[in-house]
Amino acid sequence: MKIARLQEPLRMQVEELEKPTIGSDEVLIKVATCGVCGTDVEAYQGKVPRGWTITYPFRMGHELAGTVVEVGENVTNVKLGDRVVPDGRLICGYCYYCRRGMFSACENQGYFSGGLAQYSNYPFQNLTKIPEDVSLEEAAFAEPLACVINGQSKLEVSYGSVAVVIGDGPIGLLHIQLLRHQGAFTVMVGLLEHRLAVAKALGANVVINAGQEDVEKLVRDVSDGRGADIVVNAVGKAAVLKQAIDLAGRRGQVLYFAATLQPTVELDLDLIHYKELRLIGSYDSIVAQYEQSLALIKADIIDVKPLISHRLPLEDVQSGYEIARKQEGVKVLIIHEGE
Repeated sequence: MKIARLQEPLRMQVEELEKPTIGSDEVLIKVATCGVCGTDVEAYQGKVPRGWTITYPFRMGHELAGTVVEVGENVTNVKLGDRVVPDGRLICGYCYYCRRGMFSACENQGYFSGGLAQYSNYPFQNLTKIPEDVSLEEAAFAEPLACVINGQSKLEVSYGSVAVVIGDGPIGLLHIQLLRHQGAFTVMVGLLEHRLAVAKALGANVVINAGQEDVEKLVRDVSDGRGADIVVNAVGKAAVLKQAIDLAGRRGQVLYFAATLQPTVELDLDLIHYKELRLIGSYDSIVAQYEQSLALIKADIIDVKPLISHRLPLEDVQSGYEIARKQEGVKVLIIHEGE
């Protein structure tokens, strides 16, 4: 089979490897499509996200969807021909957190990325079936949308509350839609006009170009001078996290969604104290949230189609990662041969 692996920072290469064999509790998936993730782009540039170990050649691609082509003898929940999305998290099932259902916090967690290969094998427990009305391309958004659902599950969203999302990338555009569906007045803050246009088309009440407009003034204008009730930080930069805290009103909620990948960050903690803010961390998701993602897409509550800006074959994976690195589109999908 063909597989693309990172050989060194900024260099992807397509290679030939043997198609994987499966164990009795595993399923082999013929991968249809895989999204280029922002965290993968960080790794592509030579940065190492916390919890990752990068050894070259390095395998990436965890926003994938495909079709079952082989099943192990103990597998009963899926059959040949089923369309599925896999969760790449490999949990132990017995640690303190797993026993309490907090699988994303597993103390012995491994991870497997198989989206940039034509075939990939996963434990059957990691699979979620794709509803009939959801395409394979749409289903590739199940993983990032599951992370968004996980983050927003920690928020209290009141009808009419003012919710600001900082970051006009794919994650921010998913956050905007979900907050809007929950009844919030939504404000998108970004830097790229083509992405802000997508946010507006998807229903954002206000879009702000942070490079040209006074963000704090405009947020105060739409919140009767209070500041935002909810701020989602969907940009991995320390300055943006500081801005999120500044934009929040009294007793506001700040969702720290995108990691800064910096060892230390300087913040004015007195703002959190005197404004009585809730600073909420969010990381990853669980399999149940994949099911919720696909249900939201099926119900047309979340529309992912406008986010797809590029569809490239595996042979052009280097170009795809460069497009994502330079933020020239919104979401890049790698489409495998025959799909």
